[in-house]
Amino acid sequence: MNVRHALLGTLKGTGIVIGGLVLALIVGSVILPPLLRGWYNRLGATDAEIEAVLPGDDLIAEATSSSTRAITIEAPYDLVHKLIVQMGYQRAGWYGWDWFYKATGSAEFVDGSYSSRVVPELQDLAVGDTVYINKAVGYEVVRIEPGVLVLFAAMAADGRKLEPNDPSAQSAMSWAWVAEPVDDDTTRLVLRIRNGGSGFGGFVGWLFDNPLDMGGSAFAYKTLAGLKRTAEDLAD
Repeated sequence: MNVRHALLGTLKGTGIVIGGLVLALIVGSVILPPLLRGWYNRLGATDAEIEAVLPGDDLIAEATSSSTRAITIEAPYDLVHKLIVQMGYQRAGWYGWDWFYKATGSAEFVDGSYSSRVVPELQDLAVGDTVYINKAVGYEVVRIEPGVLVLFAAMAADGRKLEPNDPSAQSAMSWAWVAEPVDDDTTRLVLRIRNGGSGFGGFVGWLFDNPLDMGGSAFAYKTLAGLKRTAEDLAD
């Protein structure tokens, strides 16, 4: 009898745990993204920054989604720009959760983890270069100048890389990093991400539009926060 009660108790406890995990999954992937999208797609940004036309906006004229996030960094503008330029796979990293990039095989950063220094050999990024997320995914540098870095990628359903505003694009994305000096020792950094294309549809489309969209927001803001921390440490 005691064994039976113990078994029933174990099964009940396991059922509660599984039920809790399922509930958390439903809430996190189904309910929260549409409810919170208006908040997490503008983390830290002012109304003026959201409404501003930024470099790279013209690469996806009819965006299906757009986010603008921003942060104030107590460090000189040129230092912030150098940190942005060196980001990427097999480069200086993403100033975020290194454990995730290592676990997914997308790290291999020059310093092992994201760089807490300016890496001189990574400062020669130019238009036409590719900044990789991992071995398979990369974004072309379409604009780079003091305080501005714009990355872009578009792909057709058959895997062909496409030019900006190609109507046959299934997916298109632009990243615009814009660093503006507030004063000699303070920088305002804005990140705008725009998406376009016909989309994937079905379950894959839902994944990109909901849980992956919210997860991507967390990684984007973690990168902004990591850039802030690194730049301010170097500026001290």
